[in-house]
Amino acid sequence: MGTIRDRGLVKWQSALIMPEHKALNKKIGEVDYFLNKKPILDEYQVEEFENNIHYAMEFHLPITFRHVRKCT
Repeated sequence: MGTIRDRGLVKWQSALIMPEHKALNKKIGEVDYFLNKKPILDEYQVEEFENNIHYAMEFHLPITFRHVRKCT
């Protein structure tokens, strides 16, 4: 007898997206689901970020910045 061939994750992926589906996804907001919203910072949080940057520059420590894209 033959063996069963499992297609893995391929069986769960959609074959095509119709323009109606794409428009509906955009309307619902699923397209922007994974985008992070721009945080609202108060003056104390901004000052804390500035202090961390100054400390990293003074002691030559690595620091990572993450760019937040404006969502419309």
